[in-house]
Amino acid sequence: MAERDIIFHVGEEEYGFDVQMVTAIEPMMDIVPVPNAPACVMGLMNLRGEVIPVYSLRKRFALEEYNDTAKNKLIVTRHDGKSLAFKVDEVLEMHDFEDSDISATPVIAKSAKTSYVRSVANKKGKLVLLLNPAGMYEGDEEAQMEEVLKAL
Repeated sequence: MAERDIIFHVGEEEYGFDVQMVTAIEPMMDIVPVPNAPACVMGLMNLRGEVIPVYSLRKRFALEEYNDTAKNKLIVTRHDGKSLAFKVDEVLEMHDFEDSDISATPVIAKSAKTSYVRSVANKKGKLVLLLNPAGMYEGDEEAQMEEVLKAL
């Protein structure tokens, strides 16, 4: 086994986060909007005493928002000592990929705006984009969220 990923839907496509970066999968909960936050940031949530920014992958991927509280989940990740939650349409499964199932992101798909795609995996004939949560921020979004969190 090369890696284990949490597989989820956003729109019609399947994506994955390395399970080692995921700290929790939570049902939708109250999210407090933050004025002047980056466009993809839905707001903040309080998870067991930790204030965590919530990022909409639908907004990041330029899709219309989709609200189904029975299926929508928040995937909480941790990197560089920071937690970040991602709203997804539905969590599907945990999947083990072999090395032979995973390919580098094709050069034509690489750009500053797609730096969050770390690799592409073949899951029984279907392509799954494996994402890097740390690469989701665009431009100065990370610095903006740091300022918002410091102000709290």
